[in-house]
Amino acid sequence: MLYVDGMNGVIKHNETIQWLYTLIGSKFRLVVKTALKLLLVFVEYSESNAPLLIQAVSAVDTKRGVKPWSNIMEILEEKDGVDTELLVYAMTLVNKTLSGLPDQDTFYDVVDCLEELGLAAVSQRHLNKKGTDLDLVEQFNIYEVALRHEDGDETAELPPSGRRDRRRASVCSSGSGSSEHQGLDRRRSRRHSVQSIKSTLSAPTSPCSQSAPGFKPSQVRDPSEKYSNFANNSYHSSRPSSGTSVPTTPASSLSSPQESKLERNLEDSELANLLEEIHTCAHSSER
Repeated sequence: MLYVDGMNGVIKHNETIQWLYTLIGSKFRLVVKTALKLLLVFVEYSESNAPLLIQAVSAVDTKRGVKPWSNIMEILEEKDGVDTELLVYAMTLVNKTLSGLPDQDTFYDVVDCLEELGLAAVSQRHLNKKGTDLDLVEQFNIYEVALRHEDGDETAELPPSGRRDRRRASVCSSGSGSSEHQGLDRRRSRRHSVQSIKSTLSAPTSPCSQSAPGFKPSQVRDPSEKYSNFANNSYHSSRPSSGTSVPTTPASSLSSPQESKLERNLEDSELANLLEEIHTCAHSSER
């Protein structure tokens, strides 16, 4: 692999890359270290080799019936004991592979697999632990910053050797698939989507959800005033202004007593709905 002819032979023979990835799962430390270093040489040789490694990883782990990148995660989770050197090599291989991917879909496919296997928790554990090897901290920081940058975080400070531009977005089509309906749809990571859902669920959605934890009868006035104002505004906004002309029709030629009666009926209906909702809120808080 150190010579051009040898590397070209390995590039054309994906089974060799599959074999090296399989060796990462060995119980012998020297075998694991050698396999990781050879895979690093392979990925760093050319950016086009990164998709070949992903292909090999998918082939091996699919046959084993496990999720892709399981061998790498076993090293990062330190199932066979703490070995900082292997951790650095494994995380460097992940970063080098991701940096060589030109399109967004492949990048997020790899990242989402790693995140699903627990890489986010592993990363935070090492970053928050005192005395962590500086090289390992650097590799985890590179991963975190690259992910935030790809998700659109403009505040992410990329390392000098990091990728400055965001990857090519996936092209999605709607309808018949004609060119005029095609557009760029930027994808986000699994972590970003989960955080967005959590922030949405934690946001208040209704007056009932706000007042339920510590409901007090004195607090009923605020929502009632809000709903009464809404009812009055919606009714008066539907009436024509004095400066506009109204066509003479039976529906618009109501006498003053009829208008007053209709207004009272609307107010009574809105008040009834409001009292029913307040009663529901109070009943749910008592439970």
